[in-house]
Amino acid sequence: MNKIRDYFSEESNRNIFYALLLFIIVITLLAWQSDDSYHAYIMAKNLVDGNGFVYNVGQRATASSCPLFTLVVAAGYFLIRSMFFVSLLINIIFSTLAFGILVRNFCRTRRQIIFTLLILIGSVSFVSYTTSGLENSMLFFLGACFMKIYFSHERYDAKHMLLLALLVALTAMTRMDAVLIFAPMAVYVFLFKRDGISFGKAVGLGFLGLAPFILWELFATFYYGFPFPNTAYAKLGTDIALTDYLIRGIRYYLNAAICDPILLIVPLFVLLAAISVRKAQYIVCMAGTVLYGIYLLYIGGDFMMGRHFTVTFFISLICYMDIKNREFSELGRGAAFHRTFEAFVAAALIFTCTSSVITGQFLFGRTFGSPISDERAGYFTTSSLFNNVVSLIRTGDLCIQNTWNEDGVKDIRDNEMPGGILVSVPGITKYYNNDLYLNDLYALGDPYLAHLPAVKEKGWRIGHMYRQAPVGYANLVRYGWGYKAIKNEYARQYYEIIDEITRGPLFDRDRIMKVIDINLGRYDDLVRGYAASLDENNMQVIPEGMTDDDIAASPPLE
Repeated sequence: MNKIRDYFSEESNRNIFYALLLFIIVITLLAWQSDDSYHAYIMAKNLVDGNGFVYNVGQRATASSCPLFTLVVAAGYFLIRSMFFVSLLINIIFSTLAFGILVRNFCRTRRQIIFTLLILIGSVSFVSYTTSGLENSMLFFLGACFMKIYFSHERYDAKHMLLLALLVALTAMTRMDAVLIFAPMAVYVFLFKRDGISFGKAVGLGFLGLAPFILWELFATFYYGFPFPNTAYAKLGTDIALTDYLIRGIRYYLNAAICDPILLIVPLFVLLAAISVRKAQYIVCMAGTVLYGIYLLYIGGDFMMGRHFTVTFFISLICYMDIKNREFSELGRGAAFHRTFEAFVAAALIFTCTSSVITGQFLFGRTFGSPISDERAGYFTTSSLFNNVVSLIRTGDLCIQNTWNEDGVKDIRDNEMPGGILVSVPGITKYYNNDLYLNDLYALGDPYLAHLPAVKEKGWRIGHMYRQAPVGYANLVRYGWGYKAIKNEYARQYYEIIDEITRGPLFDRDRIMKVIDINLGRYDDLVRGYAASLDENNMQVIPEGMTDDDIAASPPLE
């Protein structure tokens, strides 16, 4: 008790405590679950239930791009058998720890604590992805840990170099592309800022720190057959022109600028601050943000408003607070810059709080042809913590399971089929129907469709690129017919290979050889052969006499 009393007797500790308390209150009141998070929850539940780390029981495929976060959720679910509540608890813990590292290590005054708190809770997107069930909260935490070590030293001994490499590995296991944010800093440290460490020893420390990620990649390639998440193949291996991705990437930036401008204002000002102080440590830090920003353009951004800007936004804020405390003074160097920064932050917060008409869900997407949405606004009614607690008290059930009502699932059950390939299977729907084999034309959990060309529809949405199921494939799934159900010879041969990789005995020699061959591109000619039978939009030319039952699921093109 005396230690607690002594702790709160210091004003700085009280300020930190109150800031953390307010932060927790805000993100808890606005806590929600995204539909996409349930793809990972399905895998976490299957693992805990003894069905393997898979999306559909019996098929080794992943629909999660965040394996480490999914494993953490699985551990939580093992202890607390309520996926909805335990996953949100994990989100809140990671986000709070990240904010705690920021205010304790990078804020020296009460004014600075208030400044950082207002910036963070003033961002619609950042608050949304402190929870959401997605991996962002874990990235905030890992990023804060990395930055704490990075800015605590001018030169780095073996221990801290190893820790930085380990944090890069854990980040890669949480979300592989997030490594781009930290890679420049890690390279800078290992090449130029070693404290008496030889280059050879530095390389050894790097490999040792990266060992968890390397081991995961070896496991994933052996277990699933592929080194990258299935979602990566589904979203990026589409045969859609790079220019189309770049256009959508630009629109993603414009959407953030209109709907949540502080997300872009903070990194921009911090980049200018880093350049102005001419210190390599800061410039290299912001180089990661720039690199990741270019990558976002390349992949077309995202369909979730501001989501992929939140980590660089948070990292940039940490960088700025370090610049402010080390390089700027209250009345001298940097004072005018900081006042200008504060003015822009205030303007952005006022704009965000008073522009609900502009930032309404899907409004920007409908107007500019870029389907980017405020996902929290769309799902809050049925997936928020608040509404689910109310529903639990009133009815004894969570209301999140009523988010979607898929007629296709009802048809599968009515006809006593083992599963099906539907046009769309939301993650929440799959979670509450996990006894069925379910995949959809977005192919996030389908290792076969994910490697086939995507349909080139006019209004395609990032992360939601349709594949038309080869004729006969859907019947193979719902009726259990053999390979010959697939009419196209190339598509049938490719399915046989995928099926052996994802369902065959793990240690079978033929399977292992097929895993090696498919990753070396030795079956790409089969995909090209199938693609040659498609029209200019990657749709099949259906032979006369084929029925809807033969064709099965086809995307509703615009």
